[in-house]
Amino acid sequence: MHHSALGIYGLLAEMPLDRLGANIPPGLRRLLDSATTANDDQVRTLETYLDNAGEVKRTSEKLHIHRTSLYYRLKRIQETTGLSLSSGDDRLSLHLGLKIARLIEHR
Repeated sequence: MHHSALGIYGLLAEMPLDRLGANIPPGLRRLLDSATTANDDQVRTLETYLDNAGEVKRTSEKLHIHRTSLYYRLKRIQETTGLSLSSGDDRLSLHLGLKIARLIEHR
């Protein structure tokens, strides 16, 4: 498969693992490293939210939760990571960090 077909994963796949891991924001790493069901839900929530371009309705439908629950989870994620979902740079850091974590998992 050609790297262009892989999108951002193709670019990331060319980087050494140590360099990839260094690009996961510390707050996101804390969330990823905490092995609890609540944190697993937060990671899944964050990834679904970012994959759906921050659309609350679509995200809550995909997660099968009420929008109020989604807002609560997003608030907790921001508190845990120290990053703001209203900041484009922070959203990019979180989304890229999640993609890197998934890539590292599968290597």
